[in-house]
Amino acid sequence: MSEHAGHRSRLRARYKREGLAGFAPHEVLELLLTYALPRIDTNLIAHALIEKFGSLSGVLEASPQELERVPGVGPQASTLLSMMVPLLRLYEQEKLLPKKRFKTYPDLRAYCRTLFLGAENEQFYLLCLDARLNLLSVRMIAAGTPNQVRVEPRLVAQELLRCGAVGAVISHNHPSGFSFPSQEDIDLTRQIGETLEKMDIRLYDHIVIAGNQDYSFFSHHLLDASAAPPDADAQEEALLLIAADRPLRMGGGKRKKQR
Repeated sequence: MSEHAGHRSRLRARYKREGLAGFAPHEVLELLLTYALPRIDTNLIAHALIEKFGSLSGVLEASPQELERVPGVGPQASTLLSMMVPLLRLYEQEKLLPKKRFKTYPDLRAYCRTLFLGAENEQFYLLCLDARLNLLSVRMIAAGTPNQVRVEPRLVAQELLRCGAVGAVISHNHPSGFSFPSQEDIDLTRQIGETLEKMDIRLYDHIVIAGNQDYSFFSHHLLDASAAPPDADAQEEALLLIAADRPLRMGGGKRKKQR
């Protein structure tokens, strides 16, 4: 057995025995890279990656193209490393929403936070819902720069029609770290809400995510104020109860008469 092979075996045995708790960041990368680079000493490559990207999280959030600029990192290694954050995102989404149904606003906000794990640029997501708030689909409508994303309301409407949704939640992130919406965010939400109202589709919320922070348009009465619950406690009640009450609409438009 070669020296490299022996080191790999010891790393794997250590992980099985102790988990990753005692591993240094470069050792985590060493172990991970052994599955993409079977005949190469991954120690030097791991150190080079940490030096270039500054941290383990920086390495895992880098694009395949950026990773391949480090000597020794080829397509297989860059694919494996860049898959880690998206894989964690999928894990968190399935863990939080095993049946793809929202019951409370905290559930909804927690799910939206998983959409932006590792995102360095602004992204805009659409959650399409059926009448019982089952999640029909999640789609990234647009991706932008670190401080803005451009969204066409018609693309939101088209996707909702495509999947037969009767309800929607929109969500985007602020990588800067402040979840408070800009005036552009408010104007865009109003435009989307007006578009969906004409289609008889309910816009339940627009949630802005900034790290572990979030800002709910619904909770802050930036949707139709007449549709908002009367107090903070009620804002945390089940989404199903809100859905059974009345549509959430933008601006101060008149509500349709109940038949």
